[in-house]
Amino acid sequence: MKTVGVVIPIYNVEKYLRECLDSVINQTYKNLQVVLVNDGSTDENSLNIAKEYTLKDERFILFDKENGGQSTARNVGIEFFSKEYDFKNITQELKENFLVEFKLDNEDNPYNIYKIYKSSNFFKNKDELLNFKAPDIDYIIFLDSDDYWELNCIEECVPRMDGVEVVWFDSFLKLEDGLKKEWKSLIELYRYNSYHIISSEAWLQKAIELNLDSFYFTWQGMINFTYLKNIKLKFINYIIHQDHYFGMVLFGKSQNIFTLPLKLYNYRIRNNSTIHYNQDAIVPEYLTLLYSKFNDIFLFKKYHSKASLCLTLFYLLEFVNEQKNILFIKAFLYRSIYMCLDILDIKQDPWNVKEKFLISFRTYLATSNFSFHQFHSKYGTAKQRIQNQLCYKLGQTMIINSKSIIGILFMPIYLLSTFLNYKQDQKIYHQKIKKDPTLKLPPLENYPDYQEALKYKEHLSYKLGKILLESFKTWHKGGLFKFPFLAKGVKKRSFHG
Repeated sequence: MKTVGVVIPIYNVEKYLRECLDSVINQTYKNLQVVLVNDGSTDENSLNIAKEYTLKDERFILFDKENGGQSTARNVGIEFFSKEYDFKNITQELKENFLVEFKLDNEDNPYNIYKIYKSSNFFKNKDELLNFKAPDIDYIIFLDSDDYWELNCIEECVPRMDGVEVVWFDSFLKLEDGLKKEWKSLIELYRYNSYHIISSEAWLQKAIELNLDSFYFTWQGMINFTYLKNIKLKFINYIIHQDHYFGMVLFGKSQNIFTLPLKLYNYRIRNNSTIHYNQDAIVPEYLTLLYSKFNDIFLFKKYHSKASLCLTLFYLLEFVNEQKNILFIKAFLYRSIYMCLDILDIKQDPWNVKEKFLISFRTYLATSNFSFHQFHSKYGTAKQRIQNQLCYKLGQTMIINSKSIIGILFMPIYLLSTFLNYKQDQKIYHQKIKKDPTLKLPPLENYPDYQEALKYKEHLSYKLGKILLESFKTWHKGGLFKFPFLAKGVKKRSFHG
């Protein structure tokens, strides 16, 4: 019978942890080895609940460590099962129904693991206690401690692991009160609705075909552990969206992936999870030093988000330079690069990611024959496309000319000129593509910077122009008379631009 290693990071989840761990101990497939990693929880009961379950189930082991984020907690699980840890007994004598304590005996302890706990009932004698080693496992799976499995999750996955590196399953979404979200799971977005073995190439082709320029994978399936060790893949520490790099490389290097469109996982979105920030948010301990550089939750969030994207890109470019996978570049790399360009405008850079981004990007351009500049030089950017739309141009004309009395007096003439110039540009464009259809611009959503460019539709220029056009369309209903009042309202709500 195959042995499945389970890794569960724990951080301030006392409200949900029992439901999570009950879904593990009650799995219909029993041959599990479970690693709990308490990532410096500060609530009252998370660590105590983890100890309780470790004591009563011999398959569990509990690591208690300094707060370092989900990546470090998951990496502890990977490193434990990889037998990278040596243990030194704190507990010297066996007692029944007792938590045995260990500490790391390694010279290096980068995650500052305080203690390791294991039920005394696991050990048959003192010799086993003094020579404790990590168990051998065949497969590994991750579970977040505020989520939970369907009870047949492992039983459905294990038989499908034969001959593949990854089994990829579906999930339910669980929302807390007050939260609303339109959501499709990743496997649904990729339209895999049948039991099937796919190649990495087929997955990339599907991403390109469906214009899905991002990917992530952590708890969405089961992984062959020998494969994971062979490709030396771990999570990037201290960033958000760590599942993007992990998932892209995991699938990018695989030969065979089993798509299992069964909903076996219950994914919970909660108000105070680590992916949510507001002015009252509690910054995790491992990020307090970074936060102190900004002392503003929104500036901190913006930097941490951009820095995380750039560090992800840094490691993705290493992967691309090693693999030279054209499909991977086409599917994911363009967007990743565009998403990082804003880092160049950030003045404070405590993690020095700007330099890392520039060095890795220049290295990629120097060694690649397939540059995103080919797309950029031929089609421009989504940002430029939006700024060239009539709404944006009319709004800009109004903003620029409203700053002087002469500008206000001649505003109708300036707006008419803007409108006529736009129509002339459109006429020339359509004449060109009639002669040469290859010059036709791709759909806006196909641009690598599409998601980033959407924020320009929130600019005052775009919104003013949009209201003006709508006012002209409803002039017979008094639209032009309503325009000043609508414009005043939108000015208060919009970004300037």
